[in-house]
Amino acid sequence: LDTLLNHPDIKHRRIPILFFANKMDLRDALTSVKVSQLLCLENIKDKPWHICASDAIKGEGLQEGVYWLQDQIQAVKT
Repeated sequence: LDTLLNHPDIKHRRIPILFFANKMDLRDALTSVKVSQLLCLENIKDKPWHICASDAIKGEGLQEGVYWLQDQIQAVKT
């Protein structure tokens, strides 16, 4: 994650970042809050970010993430 955030094409841009905490269908899956804490996402201060709990097989959580990303992109355009 640090490598991505420090990449020259990304570092100084306010690009929204969407994270999916996938595999939420598994009994021992971590919550999106726990994944966020483990990745220290709260330290990302210069870019909007969002984390969604998801189950890609069932499609759960994907729409929420896509809507958030659409809103972020639309906000940049206005």
